[in-house]
Amino acid sequence: MRQKRNKGNLNPALGRRQWKKKVLALLAAAGAMGNMAGCASTELEHRSFPLAVGIDLQEVSEETALERDLPQGQGLQEASSMDGEPGQRDGAAQGKDGQKPGLVVSFDFPDLAQVSEKGNTVDTAMGLSLEGADMYHVEKSYENNTNRILDYNHMKAVVLGEPVLSDKERLRAVLSAWEQREASARNTSLLVGKNSAAEILGLTEETEGSMGKYLEEMLESQKDFKQNKIATVGNLMNQWHNQDELLLIPVLEEKGNRPVIGGYAAVSNFTYRGTLSVEDAMLAYFSQNLLEKFTCEISGNVVEVSGIQADLSIRREGELPVAELKISGKGKLKTGQINSFSEQRRLEKKLGEQLAADLAETAKRLQEELGIDITNSFISVGGQERELYGIYRGRPDVYNSKVQWVFQVEVSMLNWE
Repeated sequence: MRQKRNKGNLNPALGRRQWKKKVLALLAAAGAMGNMAGCASTELEHRSFPLAVGIDLQEVSEETALERDLPQGQGLQEASSMDGEPGQRDGAAQGKDGQKPGLVVSFDFPDLAQVSEKGNTVDTAMGLSLEGADMYHVEKSYENNTNRILDYNHMKAVVLGEPVLSDKERLRAVLSAWEQREASARNTSLLVGKNSAAEILGLTEETEGSMGKYLEEMLESQKDFKQNKIATVGNLMNQWHNQDELLLIPVLEEKGNRPVIGGYAAVSNFTYRGTLSVEDAMLAYFSQNLLEKFTCEISGNVVEVSGIQADLSIRREGELPVAELKISGKGKLKTGQINSFSEQRRLEKKLGEQLAADLAETAKRLQEELGIDITNSFISVGGQERELYGIYRGRPDVYNSKVQWVFQVEVSMLNWE
């Protein structure tokens, strides 16, 4: 029921005071909203949005050691002016007074003149490089030098120099900083620079703008993988915390002033094991059922295998793990032709035997050379062989050094009817 107003109890002065309070409250709220909008606009103008970041180790030299003692912020330089290798391969090089080298972090920014609707830009160079003891000091140095805050919301790729990937302590620190930063996405693509990350980010002459955007488009153009199986920062974080899965990271090298994938860095048990050739990496992906299509050559002809299915089962032989892998698919000749049913059957048999032999040879060689299991079977042990899992629990390196394989491949050719 609607309540009637009691006019006799209304105090005009009180009403005016309450009305005034309401008006002032509304004006204050409007002002706050305006300030917030202005603040957001100001913040946008004072933010820098790197599309890619390259992380290297400093070179170990007397000059570098002395540079650590300079005031914070000194050492800002153009990425294109960096020369030389980014550090020692073992990641354990020592600087002055036994200190480990710091980081060299290269930033790739968008060409704001291309993306700004009004053509208004800020004075942010497209490529900059900074040195610091760790990511925190590098970012603070950037803010001190430019009076801007780094915003990683639009990051496309992180490129690590091989020495950084080899140094567990340094790598943990980089991942920890990334994990604690709210704006850093775990699904950011992860790559490795063969010589240095800075060198890769500096290859912008032929890429028509930002290297981060170019790397994003390059990775998206790879259609051979199921579910966009590209390594991410989150994958490496999972390695850091769980240490049980084989991770293959594309390795970039320069070719014709452009970055190309020249191999894949293998990380197992959060340890950088070495680099696989592209051919070996594709066999590893093939064995893990991660490819939409796989291309191989047999008897001088090129065959494309699609509709790939891989079934893995694990059994015990004493205390030895045996991984049995059955792979099937549909084959199509890309070169040559099949002229008869008997010729088709011979080709299918030969193709299956060759692929099984290639898998067995590659698995054994990489086990001996790098201590890895290309089939990544350790992650399946707990769900298939509990007693075996009890033997190797927490010891993926031991498992990977002892696992044996049985490969069986069947390919049905589609060219002949």
